[in-house]
Amino acid sequence: MIKHYVKVALRLIKRSFLFSSINMLGFVFGMAAAFLIYLWVVDELTYDDCFPEVNRIYRTIEVNREPSGEIKESPSTVRSLTKVFREEFPQVEEASAIKYGDLHTFETEGHKKISGHGVYVDSAFFRIFPFPVLEGNPEYISNNPDNVVLSESTAQKMFGKKPAVGQKLTYSGYGRERIYNVVAVVKIPSKSHIRFDIVYPMEAYGMGMMGHNWDHFRESIHVYVKMKAGDEGKMYQQELKSMSRALSKFGEKRTLLRFQSVKDIHLNTTFPDPCVKNHGNMATIYLFTALAILVIFMGAFNFTTLSTARASMRYKEIGVRKITGAKRKTLISQFLSESLVQAFISLILALALTELMLPLFNKFMDTEISLRLSWAVFFYILFGIVGIGCLAGSYPAFYLSSINPLLAFKGGQKTGKKGGLIKGLVCIQFIIALTLMLLTAIVFKQLHYMQNKDLGLDKENVVSVYTSLWYNVAGFKQELLRNPNVKSISMGAPIENLGEGEAHGDGSLFRWTNIDGQEDSLKMVIVFADGDFSKTFGLELIKGKLLESDFGKYWGDRNPGIVINEAAWKGMKVADPIGMELQMSTWGKMHIVGVVKDFNFQSLREKIKPAILYYSPEALSYMHIKIAPEHRRETLKFIQRKYEEMAVQDDLFVKDFSYQFFSDALNKNYAKEHQQSRMLLFFTVLAILIAMLGVFGLVALSTEQRTKEIGVRKVNGAHSDRIVKMFCMEYLKWVGIAFVVASPIGYYLMYRWLSEFAYQTAISWWLFILAGAVIAGITLLTVIGQTWRKASQNPVVSLRYE
Repeated sequence: MIKHYVKVALRLIKRSFLFSSINMLGFVFGMAAAFLIYLWVVDELTYDDCFPEVNRIYRTIEVNREPSGEIKESPSTVRSLTKVFREEFPQVEEASAIKYGDLHTFETEGHKKISGHGVYVDSAFFRIFPFPVLEGNPEYISNNPDNVVLSESTAQKMFGKKPAVGQKLTYSGYGRERIYNVVAVVKIPSKSHIRFDIVYPMEAYGMGMMGHNWDHFRESIHVYVKMKAGDEGKMYQQELKSMSRALSKFGEKRTLLRFQSVKDIHLNTTFPDPCVKNHGNMATIYLFTALAILVIFMGAFNFTTLSTARASMRYKEIGVRKITGAKRKTLISQFLSESLVQAFISLILALALTELMLPLFNKFMDTEISLRLSWAVFFYILFGIVGIGCLAGSYPAFYLSSINPLLAFKGGQKTGKKGGLIKGLVCIQFIIALTLMLLTAIVFKQLHYMQNKDLGLDKENVVSVYTSLWYNVAGFKQELLRNPNVKSISMGAPIENLGEGEAHGDGSLFRWTNIDGQEDSLKMVIVFADGDFSKTFGLELIKGKLLESDFGKYWGDRNPGIVINEAAWKGMKVADPIGMELQMSTWGKMHIVGVVKDFNFQSLREKIKPAILYYSPEALSYMHIKIAPEHRRETLKFIQRKYEEMAVQDDLFVKDFSYQFFSDALNKNYAKEHQQSRMLLFFTVLAILIAMLGVFGLVALSTEQRTKEIGVRKVNGAHSDRIVKMFCMEYLKWVGIAFVVASPIGYYLMYRWLSEFAYQTAISWWLFILAGAVIAGITLLTVIGQTWRKASQNPVVSLRYE
């Protein structure tokens, strides 16, 4: 019997292929989108699950109350806390610190040069984070400050398929040469928030501190603890008091501490955390989960309503079946089986479409997701498919099977003008599509605003080149300046680390004595730069003089001159900052020589922070070159040629020339917004497609059902365009209602999204007009395309139809 029902269902699909295809397509697209989002959400939620007992691992967070009352958090803290945790808190099983470093260049024994980002760790690091070991033993790193561990990708670049353990690497920098021994190679899981190319022992960094206070140093240092099983709650109860007292030993009396679960780092970090480059966002998870639910609702709704509308054209078939002896139970089974067969075909097509779309989706979202569904999830999917299939077949199964055969032969109740409920549900689809269009429009408008806003510095036509050079840059710089298309050159930090500090972008605490003789303080971001920075980036001097880059003076002067921005001047609340002496626990004393106009080098999500320009040669590993825009290509070739010539002469240069434009690097600040815009665009197009498939199907069914009415109207003198206009007005009415409802919803969502940014674009009125016009236009094209054929048909054929 089941086999018979399936055959009949397949025969019905073949006989009404157009309607059946439209019926299933929206459902297929909706399910495929939902599957993709489900796989992405699971991938995001399982971040850092690669580490065993990850639920017992926490990161230490410093909590500071600013003089303004604002609460600021930072993951950077002093590494000496690890000793305090191990010795004074029995709940702690292990404690470890990691110091994020800069880009370093190494030469192998085969004279191959590779650059990579390094981190410094202590002996407990690999016990808390046991990365999969491919060669050697990473714990040997603590035996010797000259031992290093490589990531798998770095080892392959350096040594190919040869064993890396036992190989030696030479690092030349800061005027000295050092040889490291490779003791292990580890694999970094794709979903680890900790990323590195090379790992040094913490002692290697301490040896290079050059007299600075290592105990109070906190720049880019993160401290992790692993709790004993069952003791996590006890630690939380006393963290604010006991832990904060521990921190006061290192000069921070007003700072509190709290723990952040490693599981929360990827999705629930709400403070600046530039050392971790692969943050997600829980709000984005919620947003796209909601969008997936809406889209699959639209697909399921189309499937159900079109099945119902299509069934209303089968009255005569039902009458014949009932007269020939078919029982109601048989008809119910038949209609339900037809709907279920279509639902299961839709599921198979959706899974196939998901598999086909995954490579594009992974490229789109920069992920490595594969189609894998657990049995439990697959069971829920089947349960949902059966439910939707039964819902879609319930109207013909339970209502149409109960009607009188004579009423069935008369045609029963037809959908048409009276199908208000179905058209009302189509209106809901229009509301969803319009709201998504408005959200997508404001995201793209904000992105355009951020990429074109005046930042207070000239970011265009600045090429940033990594030189791997530190003490002999003058020769290369002079060679480049001989070219008239090279306007100016400044040595500086990497673009992504341009504004650093103890919190690596959140600011370092500077103290000074105010006019009342009281100590005052302010957190300021450090911008490492040389004397040509202001010229290269077009900074405007307000007061005093610009930064100087006197190499010899730098080493002899323990009170160097610095330049601050307007935000720092306002934050210090002094009439004239020139000549004032500031002190920082790590770098010592410095004095203010000038003030420049505010400039923004970070995301426009945040207001411009108080900043200082500070000359520190060891931090200037990048050359920022201002070039003439009309000769870009020729100038880049010239820079590359001179670079390669210098690389032959100077062993400190990396052989491979690489560059990036400063403007492109700044735009990377908005990677999350770009991802959101792409996803919203995808869902918007999909929502419009599904909505129009629904309109197309309903109009097609409506014109089929009203063929005789169309014929009568034409016999009575109605022109084809009037008939088409009649159908168009029916659907435009619902578009108008949807526009009225969607506009305030869209405005509220746009306002909420923009509130995350300190600098915002305007919510323009034309966005609403554009969204409404697009939906109305597509709807009109869909309706006209379907009704014109019927309206142009000979009325004799139309009247003979029924």
